[in-house]
Amino acid sequence: MQAIQKSNTNPGLTYLPNAPVPQITTPHDVIVKVKAAGICGTDVHIHAAKPSLMNRMGKVVPLTIGHEFCGHIEDMGHGVEGLTKGQFVSAEMHWTCGQCYNCRTGNGHWCLSQTVGGIDQPGAFADYVKLPASAIVPLPPELSIEVAAYLDAIGNSVYTARKVDVVGKDVAVIGAGPLGILAVALCRLMGAKKIYVTDISDYVLKVAKAEGADEVFNVKDEKQHQEFLKIAASDHTKRGLDVVLEMSGATSAYSDAFKALRMGGDFVLLGLPSGEMAVNFSADVVMKGLTIHGIFGRRIFNTWADMLALLQGEFLGTAKRLVTHQFALADFERGFQTKLAGEGLKVVLYPGGLPQA
Repeated sequence: MQAIQKSNTNPGLTYLPNAPVPQITTPHDVIVKVKAAGICGTDVHIHAAKPSLMNRMGKVVPLTIGHEFCGHIEDMGHGVEGLTKGQFVSAEMHWTCGQCYNCRTGNGHWCLSQTVGGIDQPGAFADYVKLPASAIVPLPPELSIEVAAYLDAIGNSVYTARKVDVVGKDVAVIGAGPLGILAVALCRLMGAKKIYVTDISDYVLKVAKAEGADEVFNVKDEKQHQEFLKIAASDHTKRGLDVVLEMSGATSAYSDAFKALRMGGDFVLLGLPSGEMAVNFSADVVMKGLTIHGIFGRRIFNTWADMLALLQGEFLGTAKRLVTHQFALADFERGFQTKLAGEGLKVVLYPGGLPQA
């Protein structure tokens, strides 16, 4: 089968035209024939050999990467129940142990022994992927393939935007990549009062505006940067925003968030800044009474239920519009170069070749 692998800890990826097809080895294995798979920001960092990821993956390479996908069940072990061959599915790619304290108290998304498909275990940039049956998520047959291809990422945004109550609140979304734009659309659907978006790209800010932002600011322009901070504090009764959703991972975004939030506000963090960062906890957290929420992955499987319900409504339109590029899996390098160049939004790969128009 075809597979895209990280073969070593150097930059780049390897295309294998004749990789071995995964086999059933336990009663609870499921083999899925991949229909489509999305390129995630993490995959881009793997391609670029980001040191933190290479430190983690060094002991498992060569490894097939990719953790956003959809497909149809090809085969399964004799112990699998409730699933059928040919069924349209995706999967939760954060695999939990089921035994630690967090798993046993309904918080498997914080599993102490969690492994991640496409990072710690073979992933889905291939014709076939093997998964534990417990990770499989059945999908509505009518769900658009290009959206089903990146549900993992959509779930990140759903979890982030639903972590706090945004009804009637003034919200800032910092970072207008695909996840940030999805968060904008969700905040609009959930009844946010005002939604402000910052980024350093006019292109993505234009998309964010079209998907529901009230005002957008290119913070690379210092005039717009200061205008954002001024507007954030303009309500004299609050002197700050109720909620900030940090979706960029830029260290400068944290400084802006602490300045923009009101006393008692909520700071929800999805972006992953690199390295260490100084924080004035006394002034910016304790004395402001902030609540900080760290987001990793999705709530298993609460977020999936929320997401699939939301995709039955107008949110589906946003998810479709964010898919700007599609390539055959064998042409994966063009997809990665598109992302590395900062072009477009979501890129989807197809092992069976591009779908017919």
